[in-house]
Amino acid sequence: MTRSTTKKYGIRGAIVVASLVVLAFGSRGVSIWNKTRDVLPTFSPVPSGPLAPADFSVLGLRPGVSTFAEVSSFTTSLGLPCRDSSMRGLMRQGRAAAQANIEAATARGDDPDAVSGASRAGYYSKKEQNPQVQWSCEDVDLTVFPGTTWPAGTRGDVMVVFDSQALPLRYVMVSRHFTSQQAALAARQQSLARFAVLGPPTSTIGGEPNADPSRKAFERRRPFQTEWLFADRKGTVSTMNFGPAKGIIVKEIHEVPWPIVVAAPTTTALTTTAAPGRGP
Repeated sequence: MTRSTTKKYGIRGAIVVASLVVLAFGSRGVSIWNKTRDVLPTFSPVPSGPLAPADFSVLGLRPGVSTFAEVSSFTTSLGLPCRDSSMRGLMRQGRAAAQANIEAATARGDDPDAVSGASRAGYYSKKEQNPQVQWSCEDVDLTVFPGTTWPAGTRGDVMVVFDSQALPLRYVMVSRHFTSQQAALAARQQSLARFAVLGPPTSTIGGEPNADPSRKAFERRRPFQTEWLFADRKGTVSTMNFGPAKGIIVKEIHEVPWPIVVAAPTTTALTTTAAPGRGP
């Protein structure tokens, strides 16, 4: 079958689907379907070059291996309050909240049309075509993750990103916030020690923080970043002092670099107790 023939039948298939939606739900149904259908970007193949160790993980979560179903079930089993903070997730949550307010007003005998934000209950945006999932767990106890070595009482934010619910994990980030310069410096050293199994860093920004306790280790708005770049993965430890409002933030990131296709790793150069065999 030629490319033109394939394209022709692909277009015909889309027309058939749209026609069925019209018959079943009407023109509004078509509009909603069009705004919420999955539209994935074009991904690039993994380039040539050294590959990352397959079983390195952050919090036991592994890009290219852990699935959304596994991660959401895992965080729920740990009692963590997580939610989808992607555009699609936020829009769904907004519609659900507006619908709940309408139903509450109706139950009270009030006019549901007078409910503030009632129109959001039926509002859909074309931005929802992006099926990305941003699984966000804010200010959680990081010590509940099995196999990790965080000091007692360590809290932080966790962000896990999938290109869609059907595709493996692309990105995991752990952020910790500090008001103490020395506590942030110690946290940075702990993070670097965890990533040291990846070998020598491929790049650094900002040099080394000042280790003299009488001086500030992290000057405001000066980035400190250490990176391990492979053909199929990237690891990053970054630190920045954002001032009194946000404090000093230490991040650990493990990801499949955009726009490389998310695929299962193919090397097994190291073994860590934090990385389960198939994600969490």
